Amino acid sequence: MPPRARRLLWPLLALLLPLALVASSLATLARLAELRDLYLRAQAAALVARLEALGPSPAAGQVEALAEQEPALLDLAILDLDEQGPEREALAAIREGRELFHTERRQVSGVEVFRAYIPYHAGGQLRVAKLDLAASAADFLLAPARQNVVAASLSGLALLLLSLYALWSLKRAAQLERRQLELEHLARLGQMAATLAHEIRNPLATIKGFAQLAAEKADEQTASLLAPIAPEVERLERLVKNLLDYGRPVQPRPRWFEWDALASELETNVRELTAGRPLRLHLPPSGLWIHTDPDLLKGALLNLLRNAVEAVGHEGEIRLSVATSRDGVTIAVEDDGPGLSEEARRHLFEPFFTTKAFGSGLGLPTSRKLIETLGGRLRLVALVPRGTRAEAHFPAMPWRKVGVKEGEPWPAS
Repeated sequence: MPPRARRLLWPLLALLLPLALVASSLATLARLAELRDLYLRAQAAALVARLEALGPSPAAGQVEALAEQEPALLDLAILDLDEQGPEREALAAIREGRELFHTERRQVSGVEVFRAYIPYHAGGQLRVAKLDLAASAADFLLAPARQNVVAASLSGLALLLLSLYALWSLKRAAQLERRQLELEHLARLGQMAATLAHEIRNPLATIKGFAQLAAEKADEQTASLLAPIAPEVERLERLVKNLLDYGRPVQPRPRWFEWDALASELETNVRELTAGRPLRLHLPPSGLWIHTDPDLLKGALLNLLRNAVEAVGHEGEIRLSVATSRDGVTIAVEDDGPGLSEEARRHLFEPFFTTKAFGSGLGLPTSRKLIETLGGRLRLVALVPRGTRAEAHFPAMPWRKVGVKEGEPWPAS
């Protein structure tokens, strides 16, 4: 059994015990209610037996003496089977043989009453005694048992809460452990990235410079052979930059800036990425100023836009939009590409995972890291009938409409 499964086994077993205890307590409470009714029925039957012994026409004093001997008796009446009063349904059930006797619970003047209709023979005639007994008459018998059941129920609930807390603590500890491992991984990656930047960046610059110089002085055939060197060097430079961005810690420096100006810069970057392709890019003006680190936000959005450009292919449509509400600011990048595959969804934010022929697999993880650093969260949603929406939501990001210049005090919200 895996270690994690073993850690969860004991809390799960501990959870079964209080669940069984609570279930048993509830079943016992239901059984106690049945026992109370049984006791009250027995008391009513005993009273009717004594009433039957008094003969067909007991004197009023005899009935009063019987009532005084049983404090639980609240009311007593002798009925004929064919009476047509409020009791006719109960009497009809006894007369037609559907019930040997009839019992029910009622509220009489705010008191819970156990009412019983019990037939008996008196002077060769079948009569029915209607008795009202105080339902609390059985409490002296059942109160200790009920108290024990309530105590067991509360104990079971307490154990249940403790077990749930233990499971939550284990889950939280597992999350913290994963976060710690992720931080350690980032630290190692940061060290590796710094080493790569130092050891690779300078040689790459040299290779690129000499390749460009050689291409300028070479004949046309040789220049065509040297032409792929510069783009490949640039790709390696981007890989080093992605490693640095993902591995190194970042410290946000928030300030007020105009969103439309940042969107214009992103549009310029996207046009460079498309390399003249007839791709449609929509950036509706918003008239917003927002308060965050524009450099980190631009880095996160540029990765999302790069993924969108690669997804739509030669022709397609990309939309960059911003929306505000009381819940904060939401920035979305939408494309009409083929969408995410099932495999990509399973490994969405894993570093170095990519389905592209060329790619570091650090774009989405870096974007998520930067967005979370700015206090937001990133999610990807499949669009219908096709396409993907990358949505960054910042619940605590301040925003204002255009009309206040940078550096001036903002009006009260």
